[in-house]
Amino acid sequence: MRYSLGLLWLVFIVYALFMAPGNSPGNDPVFKGLLTLQSKEAWLLTVFSWLGIFPAVYACLLLRNSVKAGGREGKRSVPAWPFVLFSFGLGAFALLPYYAWVWTFPVRTGSAYQVNNHLPVPSADSSKTGVARVAASKLTHLVLLLLTLGLAVYAITQGNPEHYAEAFNQSSFVHIMTIDLGVLTLLSTLAIFQDARDNGRAAYWAWLGLLPLAGPLIYLLTESEQH
Repeated sequence: MRYSLGLLWLVFIVYALFMAPGNSPGNDPVFKGLLTLQSKEAWLLTVFSWLGIFPAVYACLLLRNSVKAGGREGKRSVPAWPFVLFSFGLGAFALLPYYAWVWTFPVRTGSAYQVNNHLPVPSADSSKTGVARVAASKLTHLVLLLLTLGLAVYAITQGNPEHYAEAFNQSSFVHIMTIDLGVLTLLSTLAIFQDARDNGRAAYWAWLGLLPLAGPLIYLLTESEQH
């Protein structure tokens, strides 16, 4: 899986740089309208805003617990915060290498999942401070969910999907940000799966990741306090 994620990351970079159709950001009025929040198309503004919320969702998944990774010859701590920080500007371009780096295959043992390199599962009941406390807060998850749903209602009631489809073909930025949203959605299934494994929850929760943004937030909101 980690090699597949790494390959996807490289393919995504090559596609974004050399193959994406439409005007480049420097000559793209759609990009300028989104950057200044002056675009009048609700779907464009919604997807653009969702790409700002998605990194916050990943921050909630990654920063509340430490994630350990390492090979068979030793342990290595991989800090998630640099990847999360860069994801606010780069989206999946920043998060794919992180998951490619830390991913380990689970081994089924009884009713629990364990990683195949026998690294200890991080404890989730250690004291949380600062950013980790905010990331673990149910209020944070609820606010993010309400923002997500509110934007969805705005797009559905005020947006025109045909205008978005035109922008998808005419603007390289819209083209890439749409694919980025799709990649982040698919990646969230792995993110939920790994978080569920690390915190003793059932693996089927990962299917919620197929529901963009709302799925991971529902997963976080339904987690009991002892986790």
